[in-house]
Amino acid sequence: MSYRRAVPRYLSSALEALLAVAVVSALTSALLPTVGLESASLLFLLPVLIAATRGGTVPAMIAALAGAAAYNYFLLEPRFTFRVHRLDNLVSVFVLCAVAVVTGRLATRLLAREAEANERADASAEAATLAGLLSIEPATEAIDRALSYLSARYGQVVLVDEAGSSAGEGGFSSLDQSAAAWALHNGDVTGHGTLTMAAADWTFFPLVRRNRPGDAVLALARPATGLTRTRGSIEGVAALCLLIGQSRDRENLLRERRERELAEARDRLRSTFLASLAHDFRTPLTVIAGRLEQLERERPDARDALIAARRLDGMMANLLAAARIEGGSLSVSRESLDLVDVIGGVCDHLVLPEEVRIIREVAADLPFVQGDPVLLHHVLANLVDNALRHARSKVTVAARDEGGRVVISVEDDGTGVAEAERALIFERFRRIEGSDRTDGSGLGLAIVKDFADAMGMDVEVGQGSSGGARFEVSAPCVKVGQA
Repeated sequence: MSYRRAVPRYLSSALEALLAVAVVSALTSALLPTVGLESASLLFLLPVLIAATRGGTVPAMIAALAGAAAYNYFLLEPRFTFRVHRLDNLVSVFVLCAVAVVTGRLATRLLAREAEANERADASAEAATLAGLLSIEPATEAIDRALSYLSARYGQVVLVDEAGSSAGEGGFSSLDQSAAAWALHNGDVTGHGTLTMAAADWTFFPLVRRNRPGDAVLALARPATGLTRTRGSIEGVAALCLLIGQSRDRENLLRERRERELAEARDRLRSTFLASLAHDFRTPLTVIAGRLEQLERERPDARDALIAARRLDGMMANLLAAARIEGGSLSVSRESLDLVDVIGGVCDHLVLPEEVRIIREVAADLPFVQGDPVLLHHVLANLVDNALRHARSKVTVAARDEGGRVVISVEDDGTGVAEAERALIFERFRRIEGSDRTDGSGLGLAIVKDFADAMGMDVEVGQGSSGGARFEVSAPCVKVGQA
């Protein structure tokens, strides 16, 4: 990038104009008898036009004044003097000056437009080159190449993140660090060449547009020439920095997508494995539980083995249910259900520990509820199994009509659930540390919540009358005429 001042350009154009006037003066003086005075005067417009197109208004005026003086001195009578005896000679001088002003302004505008077009073309070429470098894989190497390209064209560059970065051995000054922090958190170009902290030795460019969170800025050192960068140069570098920021954003998105795809693949593999494992285990477990039931009639000491087999079968059922939920294959039917039958179906097939008893408080005239019979059975079975594992002496299963909804409660007389843990207990694989609720797979209550939500039921946990845990499921009643 060039930082030459405009004064040398004007000076060189003015010298070229004076040289052109001298050449025209020599030619017209020698050829005056041949070309005539009128034609000779027109030749003095050539230096004016050349100076205007090359340097603008100022060199054109110098060429006009010098041409008028030379025309008067070398061609007008009395020759080789600056005296003017005729009005048309004065008109010629004014015409040269007017032509200089008009052509100078036009040339200046054309030169400015040409310069703008060249700057836009250069900016487009830089952006295309940088975009090509940023398209290389891997992205880290592409960004390194892009920084090398900017460094070769503009000077030393450094990426500065929120943690800070050193610039050479001395590092950033305190003013530079403040400018970097301002650019990072406000999204403004800051530092050398700007209106904000202009005394800094570095210019800091955000990598994202304003009003967007960013995690890094690009620092560009002051030019080695000691000159101040122009506004157009800073705007061009700022546009290139946005390309680098887009490349970093694209790489972050690709990395997050790869991580998400890997996590989804792991979840699918886990679900498939668990479902396959549960399916393969359930058949032999059914056989084992059946034989243990026969054995328990003859030998009461086989009850513990039967309870363990039933519990293991319930865990396998929970694994299959979790796989259905994750796989999106859970379908819900809407039927009218008699809670007396549903609760009886759950409690009548339980194998209870010897020290625990089941108490049922279910009125025979409860209204029917709307739900899926399989899912509701699974919900209540998991709640009762959870209560049996933590009860000291009894588990109470009750149901009451609350007008429009029936609330089913399952309460044990164990240690209960701390209030701080009640919002977490329905999470998958959640086990409450420091209590008696650390056993089990951690899936039962999560499946209770998922199945209840699928049926449009609410499930909550609180404290029972005996201090233990009390789980309540609120089911909608069947409306009149709907059954």
